Amino acid sequence: MKRLFRKKKPYVTVLDIGTSKICGFMAHIQSNGKVSVIGTGFMPSKGIKSGTIVDLDKATECISAVLMQIEKQAGKEVESVTVNVSSGQLKSRHLVKTIPIADGHPITASDVRHLVDGMIAQGVPAEEEVLHAFPLSYTIDKEQGVAEPWGLYANQLKAHVHVVTIPETQLRNLVMVLDRCHVEIDKKVATPYAMGLACLLDEEKKVGATVLDIGAGTTSFASFMDGGLVHLGLVPFGGNHLTRDIAQVLSTSLNSAERLKILNGAAFLSPKDELERIIVPIIGEEEETNIHRPRSDLIKVIVPRLEDIFEKILVLLSEKEVFQVAARRIVLSGGTSSLQGIKEKTESFLQGNVRLAKLPQIKNLPNQFDSYTFMVCVGLLEYVLSSFDYKVAEKFEKPTQKTTRLGKVLKWLVK
Repeated sequence: MKRLFRKKKPYVTVLDIGTSKICGFMAHIQSNGKVSVIGTGFMPSKGIKSGTIVDLDKATECISAVLMQIEKQAGKEVESVTVNVSSGQLKSRHLVKTIPIADGHPITASDVRHLVDGMIAQGVPAEEEVLHAFPLSYTIDKEQGVAEPWGLYANQLKAHVHVVTIPETQLRNLVMVLDRCHVEIDKKVATPYAMGLACLLDEEKKVGATVLDIGAGTTSFASFMDGGLVHLGLVPFGGNHLTRDIAQVLSTSLNSAERLKILNGAAFLSPKDELERIIVPIIGEEEETNIHRPRSDLIKVIVPRLEDIFEKILVLLSEKEVFQVAARRIVLSGGTSSLQGIKEKTESFLQGNVRLAKLPQIKNLPNQFDSYTFMVCVGLLEYVLSSFDYKVAEKFEKPTQKTTRLGKVLKWLVK
């Protein structure tokens, strides 16, 4: 059978809807495969909490403003976007199912589709939507590790599939907001998966690695092995929670707490921190009223919250023992990864080899932002460009349409 390819559009718009910021860009994909950004947009978030839309009007206003910035720079109208999906309710499931094959017939695309449809219908609750499905392995009869079973003869076909789901109501809210902005959705991509595509090297994805993203409202991870996503998780705590803790304990404003965290914060407490003094503006006092406190007072606030986040992530990483090899190689991303000593803290707490993420080189990305600002957008673009998942085509139905149970599952493409 012929391999089926999607025709790539010459212009692609990607949109990152995050807790602290909404950003995006339009990219021109040239015939020689080179990519350049022709328009960008950026706005602080409103109406978004822990990656979830909580205020339709405010979220619509922000997203519209970002899309207008992109259109103005690019000189082209944004008609559709590839968008990230962030939520504390993202779920990573591993499903296994076996079906019989008609005697005397080879395995067909219909057999694979029937197997996956039945697997998802049984294993995914009706109120959840499938974002991604990745075939991790096939078994024909007792022969394991078959990469492409179609065309082979067998009595039984077994599949092990990794499925990423999200509550259907959250996707409805996302579709509704973008519909208000008069743009359609090309693809929806789980944020941790997009971050992994942006941060991990191809070799890391093959041998096993995990990207750990400490964002503003959430901390998430995505583990890759054999080139594909094998595990994913997220906790609803991030850099903003560190900032709030600092503001509450030191009696300062959120803006001052954020500055203190960035300029003086650290992931470890050292003896010299008792001697070093920092200036803390006091909330509710005159603007020039400041007090001097030991730097250790600030770090003593940061460390417990950071360790609490790592403990929650460690529990999620330990759920799948077979994929723990991927958790031993960690790539750290997100704004909080710039915190002094965070690399060493991650290594000691998660017992892995850690490196900081580097933004891939894409022509004309704005340099007035830090390297993590457009990281998710780069991952979304990589998802669009990649033929890595050519075996799976994802179908999303608008919430206004009435769909059957099987209408929500994935259609599988084969060679």
